[in-house]
Amino acid sequence: MRSIVNVADYLHGYSRPLAEQPTSRIPEELHARYPQDTSTAALVPAGVRLALTGTARELRVRYSRGEPNELASPDAVDAFCVWCGESPVAQIELPEVSSRREEEIVLALPERDPAAIVTIYLPERAGIRVISLSAHRGEAVPVPRGPRWIAYGDSITQGWTVADPGLAWGSRVARRTGLDLVNLAFAGAARGETIAAMQVADSAPDIVTLAWGTNAWSMIPTDRGLVREQMRVFISMIRRVNPAVPVIVLSPVLRPAAENVENRLGATLADIRESIEASVDSLMSGDPALRLIRGAGVVPEDELVDGVHPGSAGHERIAREFEKALNSLPATAAAERLGWKDGDRNV
Repeated sequence: MRSIVNVADYLHGYSRPLAEQPTSRIPEELHARYPQDTSTAALVPAGVRLALTGTARELRVRYSRGEPNELASPDAVDAFCVWCGESPVAQIELPEVSSRREEEIVLALPERDPAAIVTIYLPERAGIRVISLSAHRGEAVPVPRGPRWIAYGDSITQGWTVADPGLAWGSRVARRTGLDLVNLAFAGAARGETIAAMQVADSAPDIVTLAWGTNAWSMIPTDRGLVREQMRVFISMIRRVNPAVPVIVLSPVLRPAAENVENRLGATLADIRESIEASVDSLMSGDPALRLIRGAGVVPEDELVDGVHPGSAGHERIAREFEKALNSLPATAAAERLGWKDGDRNV
């Protein structure tokens, strides 16, 4: 047995360096400045994971649970989901809730090449907080952090509606590219608030993705002019701090029941999408590191499991569109930040 002294070395998915795992994906001092629905969704550890290489065949995880959070993906299993490279290995379900403040679970790891990356996604609905780790039957080596990817968005980017967090489109892209994903997506929220733009800009990103808009149609309605300005301000906030960082925007994917239905300000989701795209289009001519994915055609209606959120196949479609956008980035300082050279950027 080898106890792991610094758990934070193995823990990925937060926008700041850690001494220990926080309870939220939003830094504590920013919580009061976010809307309440965003703060609640931030308690879901979306995209939070342990990553290691080495020969260990067991990892023992001591953890505590938070309150159950209904803003986790409704299809999510209450399990530690173990992946080796691009292959799902196991879903190790949590035991029944006990009266103990701390619990321990044993995660069996597959036989593998010692250089292969093992990724362990935390159970999301239970709000798991990792306290300590120990490796058994071999060593567990922390994975060096790749370029920092800040992904801001709504429930789809958070991971709705897949059963395993490793199947979310952001998780897929991160494993395939080596980007170090920080998932700043918030189910039922993410309407392009300025405080979110500030957090994204101040998180030292190497790449940023923005995928919001559907909740600006529904949860707190906006109109075409406001949402266009919100996107402009969001990107401008990032650019003032990070002038060369690649920014990829996905406009809202198809939502059949909302496409031609006016909200309280008379805007349809099609209007919201058009305004977001117009805002990005107006900025792209002077910004070679800005990209737009037009969301309406990305996920077909028959791959929306509830009429709003994609299932596993839809998440793969979104992942592929982002990978195309990554490959389209010019050979500029922005691409060099990601460690890419001409000819080796394919993902």
